[in-house]
Amino acid sequence: MPFKPCEASDIDCLRPIRVIKSDVFRLAALFAFLFLALTGILVCTVLWIVEGTQRAALTSANDADISTVINGFRDEGLYEAIEVVRQRLGSSTFRRAAHPDCYIVIEDEGQQKLAGNLPPLPVKLGVFAINLPDADNVFKASEPGTHAGSTPILGRGVEVTHGIYLFVGRDTTLLSATRERILRAFLWVVLGAIAIAVVVGLFLGFRFMRRVDAIAQTCKSIIAGRLEERIPLLGREDEWDRLAGAINDMLNRISALLENLRQVSSDVAHDLRTPLTRMRNRLEEARTKSTNVAEYSAAVATAIEDMDQLLAMFAALLRISQVEAGTRLSTFSKVSLTEILENIYQIYLPVAEDNQQSLTSVIQDGIYIHGDAELLTHMFSNLVENAIRHTPARTRIEINLRMENELAAASITDDGPGIDPSEHEKVLRRFYRVSSSRSTAGHGLGLALVVAIAGLHHAKLTLADANPGLQVKTTFPSDRDRD
Repeated sequence: MPFKPCEASDIDCLRPIRVIKSDVFRLAALFAFLFLALTGILVCTVLWIVEGTQRAALTSANDADISTVINGFRDEGLYEAIEVVRQRLGSSTFRRAAHPDCYIVIEDEGQQKLAGNLPPLPVKLGVFAINLPDADNVFKASEPGTHAGSTPILGRGVEVTHGIYLFVGRDTTLLSATRERILRAFLWVVLGAIAIAVVVGLFLGFRFMRRVDAIAQTCKSIIAGRLEERIPLLGREDEWDRLAGAINDMLNRISALLENLRQVSSDVAHDLRTPLTRMRNRLEEARTKSTNVAEYSAAVATAIEDMDQLLAMFAALLRISQVEAGTRLSTFSKVSLTEILENIYQIYLPVAEDNQQSLTSVIQDGIYIHGDAELLTHMFSNLVENAIRHTPARTRIEINLRMENELAAASITDDGPGIDPSEHEKVLRRFYRVSSSRSTAGHGLGLALVVAIAGLHHAKLTLADANPGLQVKTTFPSDRDRD
């Protein structure tokens, strides 16, 4: 059955507000948030590493220049230190550069600049940052198109000797530009992730809501009385198809149970009418025609017999219901099917002989199954009793038990008149009786109980023509490997 989205007359499954409220969309949003959080942590880590590396490189370069100036001072004095600064700033490398490689100032204790490309600075030792106004930065101020601002400089201040102060720094504009590029890339990643999360969330949400509404629509149809409706499958064998298949199987089971309930109700009403009508007629006849205690006693005895039949029928129905409900599963254990069938053979052998019938057995030793010994005894007793009751004298009946392909196969076979193959399935229904057995006592629930017990034990029950006669075969999962 092809999948169809909900119709316009149904709930609008494509309303965005419903999709946004769906769990699938919320999960997509949650995963997007987690992705962005992890990406943010990664970006912060990258920024920390890159900025630390760049600052370390700038500080190392500054320290190298400071060492060169101090070494010149130590070798030939202040004049040499000033000459080193001038040579450092006046090299052809820096004259060709749009920006200087470094910023240096050397000054005396009166803050008079002795050399360098920075204005005099207050004496401050160690690593620190300053902002150089562009008006004081001849390299930037001379560039066309520049705007008023400042140049961030990271440097170190030291005392070359008492009264002589040296500051060497580097422009950190590149560091800020790198940080800006990383943050801009992160922003694009954030926007892309949000866009993808919204698109994926809406797509999955629409798909999710369509499937949910298909299930809801099927449930509404079943509530409305259209019990044949089933959830459509897409054939993808995904989790939705597995869920739909499981629900459809459940609906099939419920439908079968309802049909069985209707059939049982009809059969119970039909089977109760005859004994109740007969009982009423006899009691009415006793009331109007009986003239002494003996006649009244006979009428009451007959009514009690009819009532006993009704109670037996209800007891059988109750037992079938209990078996089908699985209330006996807690009593399951490892049981010997060999021992059960041997006991049944010993019990019914005299009964068969009294009916001038031959009861034989071919029972393999050591066959175990997982089940309820009492229910299994009741099941095979019913089958053997049916074979004895519904076959004439000189009929041969055999109880057989053996292993077949790792399965325990038990069969009851007779060479009597048998059952027409067209009625093999019917006799397993409740209250159904073949025409040849309507003259015998019973209410048609024996085989129905057998079916219920076999189903509880996950056994397969089959009826086959024995040519002549009938074979009832039950195949159980073996319990040979259980402790």
